[in-house]
Amino acid sequence: MTRPHLHPAAARRAGGWLTRLLMLSMLLLAGAAARAQEDPPGRVARLNEQQGAVSFSPAGDDGWYDAVPNRPITTGDRLWTDRNARAELQVDAAALRMDEQTQLAVSELDDEAARFTLSQGRVQLSVPELPDGQRLEIGTANAAVVVETPGDLRIETDPAAGTTRVAVAEGSVTLYGENGESVALGAHQQLTVSGRQLAAVSGAPVRAGDAAFDRWVAERERLAEQSVAARYVPREVPGYQQLDRYGDWQNDSTYGAVWYPRSVDPDWAPYRDGQWAEIAPWGWTWIDAAPWGFATSHYGRWARVGPRWGWVPGRIGRRPVYAPALVGFVGGGGAHGDVVAGGRPGVGWFPLAPGEAWRPGYRASQRYVDEVNRAIAYQRQLARADYLHRNTPGALSLVPVDIFGRGPIARRDFLRVPEDRVAQMQIAPAVPVPLRGDRHFGGFGRSASALPPADLRPRQIQDLEARRMQQGQLAQQQLQFQQRAVQAQPQMQWQQAQRLREAQQMQQMQQMQQMQQRDAWRQQQEMQQRAAQAQAEQQMRMQQQMQMQQQQQQQQQQALRAQQEMQQRAAQARQLQMQQLQLQQAQQAQQAQQAQQMQQVQQMQRLQQMQAQQQQAQQQQMQQHNALRQSQEIQQRTMQQMQQRAADARAQQMQRAMRDPQGGDRP
Repeated sequence: MTRPHLHPAAARRAGGWLTRLLMLSMLLLAGAAARAQEDPPGRVARLNEQQGAVSFSPAGDDGWYDAVPNRPITTGDRLWTDRNARAELQVDAAALRMDEQTQLAVSELDDEAARFTLSQGRVQLSVPELPDGQRLEIGTANAAVVVETPGDLRIETDPAAGTTRVAVAEGSVTLYGENGESVALGAHQQLTVSGRQLAAVSGAPVRAGDAAFDRWVAERERLAEQSVAARYVPREVPGYQQLDRYGDWQNDSTYGAVWYPRSVDPDWAPYRDGQWAEIAPWGWTWIDAAPWGFATSHYGRWARVGPRWGWVPGRIGRRPVYAPALVGFVGGGGAHGDVVAGGRPGVGWFPLAPGEAWRPGYRASQRYVDEVNRAIAYQRQLARADYLHRNTPGALSLVPVDIFGRGPIARRDFLRVPEDRVAQMQIAPAVPVPLRGDRHFGGFGRSASALPPADLRPRQIQDLEARRMQQGQLAQQQLQFQQRAVQAQPQMQWQQAQRLREAQQMQQMQQMQQMQQRDAWRQQQEMQQRAAQAQAEQQMRMQQQMQMQQQQQQQQQQALRAQQEMQQRAAQARQLQMQQLQLQQAQQAQQAQQAQQMQQVQQMQRLQQMQAQQQQAQQQQMQQHNALRQSQEIQQRTMQQMQQRAADARAQQMQRAMRDPQGGDRP
């Protein structure tokens, strides 16, 4: 069978296209690798809450250990919840909650993507917001669930049955299978699939225990909604919920919002109780022993306000950048090994104060450094040439170098140095202790007694194997294409190889030019960022000046209002005095008038009494006169009656005498 003839120009075009494709892939991989080597991820996850036995396996380690809440969780780490255990993982503002007997691995966690692998069990994912360009994905053996919009969903996978169940309460997700199959789910929808082709399974059993897990999830949601700390720091700050349980907020005229921890020892200082551990890619990382110590160790600054230490978050943005420890160092075993106690070199550290910039001990771009220190941009007026807490009494923590990074630091391990000696110590720009590469002291607890089933393989291994297979198939296809091209034109082989070498040289030159252009563009971007930052600082200073002017104007206006109020009060007082005087005069006149009226009334009363007495006397005289007249009339009538009786008696005697002329007596 004859092979089709390939025109030399077409062969050159095909070879050039293939070469460009390979070079472009190499450039992209090189650029991604350079960025990965230059800047570590700006975000991590944190184990916010755990109940029961929760085990942890760090990246690159096959062992399992008791989980430590304040150890940052990043790419390659795994978690296991044993029977009757639960755990909550925070990534930005999202909360990923694990039910009992659940294994979860962090497949990828950087500034652009957060990918998790659920090997067994049930998780509930609450996503209050999803920034643009961010990918949030949870993969199982059957499918990859990608969150499309903020919401609430639940994923359950059973490796024995080979099924995955996805239930969406709010928001929307997309399920992706092996051969490009995809299924979209919206609010109040659920689907159970089997196999990697998203084959739907009807009537799949639901694992028991939903009710208890629902109550626990509802309680966690309630605590998150009622958080007081969320008023002062963004919810993207890992560990902000613990600030509500263990401290209080107060407003300070110098620092703004300040959080004060409760129930700490009088000699306590920040970064005092805990340990240093090697955690890639940041290196030496502080793991605080206090349950509230994650947010306060990796974000913001610490201030000494009177006798108390207070955490100053500053103006943390919506995407805060994680730092392994915001401290300054002295001593060490290298060039700065000037701290010696009992013949042993020591290393010390102290918290950075508000306004003080932090410099990483690892390679990072200026953009990364600016993003880490963005929260203190408005506190530059507090910056000092020398570190403030270097000489603050009790702020320095000093231990022998051979104890540093060997596990939790006990109180007996700290060294005491006179204050005048502390002032002479040289400040190191980064941790003055080299990494030891000892994974035994990785900032995790003792070996875990609760282990996941042995047959659970990490999904990231499967993903890597699948990618390697795809890369191998692609390379084999490219090799076959090149072989066919060479076999089709054996006489052009040398010319094609020569042209390929020339094209490669040309592409290398173009790559160098592109790299130079990229470097120039990056420098230009950095200059623009610095200029923008300077402009922002100038605008901030202008705003501060305007605020100060406004405050002065407000103070002047307040003073003027106070003076006007004083004048008004004085006028009111004078008016009140005049009114009181007039009232007194009116009362006196009224009292005089009342007295005069009383006198007149008394005179009238006396006159009336006299008239009444006169009338009584007259009445008595009239009564006496009437009585006398009546007596006289009675006497007259009596006399008249007596005279009449006498007359009658004489008349009768005369009549008897007339009847008896002889006048003799009769018996």
